[in-house]
Amino acid sequence: MLPPGQVRGGMISLGSRLLDTSWKGWRPATCMPDRCFCERIRPGTIRQPVNTWSNLAFVLTGLFVIAMAGRDLARASRSGTSNPMRTRPVYPAVYGIATILIGIGSMFYHMSLAFAGQVLDVLSMYLLTSFMLLYNLSRMRRMRSGTFVVCYLLLNVAVGYGSIRLPVLRRYLFLALLLAVGVSKVVVRRKRRPRMTMAFLVAGLVSLVMACAIWILDITRVVCAPGSWFQGHAMWHVLMAALIGFIYLYYRSEDGCGLLDKPNICSYNIGGGDSGRFGKAQAVGTADLLRAGRGGRGVAPATTPPDGRRPRRRHP
Repeated sequence: MLPPGQVRGGMISLGSRLLDTSWKGWRPATCMPDRCFCERIRPGTIRQPVNTWSNLAFVLTGLFVIAMAGRDLARASRSGTSNPMRTRPVYPAVYGIATILIGIGSMFYHMSLAFAGQVLDVLSMYLLTSFMLLYNLSRMRRMRSGTFVVCYLLLNVAVGYGSIRLPVLRRYLFLALLLAVGVSKVVVRRKRRPRMTMAFLVAGLVSLVMACAIWILDITRVVCAPGSWFQGHAMWHVLMAALIGFIYLYYRSEDGCGLLDKPNICSYNIGGGDSGRFGKAQAVGTADLLRAGRGGRGVAPATTPPDGRRPRRRHP
């Protein structure tokens, strides 16, 4: 029997050999050998450590979405909301898992700089655009959870297969998905007139613009320090993860509530918060109820009736 020290040393040596992958047997990515962004390519298992580990931002964002979804589902019956992103687990679950998969795919790509990783990184672009398209369609015509998942998988398999068989089409497929998302979003807004927090959407657009600017500066080597721990492409990962998070919060705000809303306060008018007098009456009634609670009164004041006119006070 070997001494404990030799056993421990042998296990460490075996682990080192397993992890010390040079990726020599893998087909290299098309950006090799000198066009894989600014960061210097290192030998060993993790060839671009900064660009690799920055993808944890996607993983953390996906976990945040799943955690918020669990909180929302636990409070759905008390909050009075009909927002499917808060009341139906399939939507935030698919959104959060897709975000985590984006991070894992991009992490593998920058770790290996192999063609297989590059394919996974490209295919991950479709995961959220296809979700947004199907989510918009489900807002126009209600889908069962199983139907949504099946359509989501089939759509991603179709565009993924097309982009692999005909790589020249992958950008056009992505642009077609984006166009479909935009058109379906316009239709949803005209049909349902949802009340949503535009600040989240604006913040997401700002993140997108900053991410694209940094990506261009990095890929063109205008701003480039290959050996630095600050990399423009890593910032692209962080900002794109922020964009995904803001889009989720934008969808989640459809009932008019913010990030740290409290139960029994959020209300949702199916016709849209600004679509009718009853929606306005709900908002006034909620505001009066909150004022009563802050003032310490035990009885809430009368709310405004649906016709918009306040009742006259009767003098004794």
